[in-house]
Amino acid sequence: MGWRELTVEQLISLKNPLLIDVRSPCEHEAERLPDSINIPLLTDQERAVVGTIYKDEGEVVARRHALKLIAPKIPSMIDEILALRTLHGQATVVYCWRGGLRSESVASLLSMAGVDCFRLKGGYKSWRKHMLNDFAADKYHFIPVVLHGLTGVGKTEILKELRCRDLRVLDLEDLACHRGSAFGSMGLPHQPTQKNFDAFVWQQLREMGTDVVFMEAESRRVGRVSLPDCIYSRIKSGMPVLITGTLEKRVERIISDYLLTNTPSELEDALDLLADLKERLGSEKAKEIKEFVLSGDLHSGIRALLTDYYDPLYLKHIQAFSPFKLEVSGDEPAHAAEQIVSWSDKLALGSGQLG
Repeated sequence: MGWRELTVEQLISLKNPLLIDVRSPCEHEAERLPDSINIPLLTDQERAVVGTIYKDEGEVVARRHALKLIAPKIPSMIDEILALRTLHGQATVVYCWRGGLRSESVASLLSMAGVDCFRLKGGYKSWRKHMLNDFAADKYHFIPVVLHGLTGVGKTEILKELRCRDLRVLDLEDLACHRGSAFGSMGLPHQPTQKNFDAFVWQQLREMGTDVVFMEAESRRVGRVSLPDCIYSRIKSGMPVLITGTLEKRVERIISDYLLTNTPSELEDALDLLADLKERLGSEKAKEIKEFVLSGDLHSGIRALLTDYYDPLYLKHIQAFSPFKLEVSGDEPAHAAEQIVSWSDKLALGSGQLG
């Protein structure tokens, strides 16, 4: 029994480890290992106080104050980790920012309680460096099939259908908690931080192997997070599939997916994010669209927004990927997915090309 140091490479080789992040909640929220559980030594407020004492009175005084704060929490922390071990039954790995005093303290306490565990060498900082090196090396060998199409044609629904058929899908908008437009954040949780988004993408990439992977064409940014270069390059070079759809179905889908649960003020805020709406359409047309939406005539407002604003904006970009390997209608996502599956089954794995 006891605790041992574990390198990032060794951690990655473990199957479903129990990851315990002992940093403060705000640190965990901002950047963390995927699937880690936050059991903090100090609250955000306590950490701020200790930091102030460190700055004003020095390290020794700060450590003594931190110990006074931590000591009463030790029994409940150990009980919580033991309960998680019972539920998960996996190797337990404790980490902090740099693999320093915080993770060493918790690992030592667990060892004293008879719990065998690991401490991540170099902490989160070392793990993120490894992840960024992976992105830079770009050793991913999957075959990207990229769905292109105008706003509202059902690309996301098709990806869900493909996933239901046990095919590999990299849903970047799902990972980013954003649908990639002015209305993209409506009805969704807050977007992850850039560092957490990177981590979510990295975690999924490790599972892709050499399979065909379906994804949606995205710009460099999805909401306020940016795609890693290795993913953006796959979007530009992948096998392009064009998804089409009738205007009426697209309007219905956008209203259903984006707008039904939102207040008029939220819709107005979203329209205001389209900074160049007036410049592209003129003040009168922009005002007309806004009045349609705010008066409750969503069909007329969204139809005009698509035909006059979004479609011209995206059509040139989409046409740049022509000729497409396949073209299907997204009006019925399940049927579209069947067509794509039938086509992708013809993939010549040896050459990585679609016929």
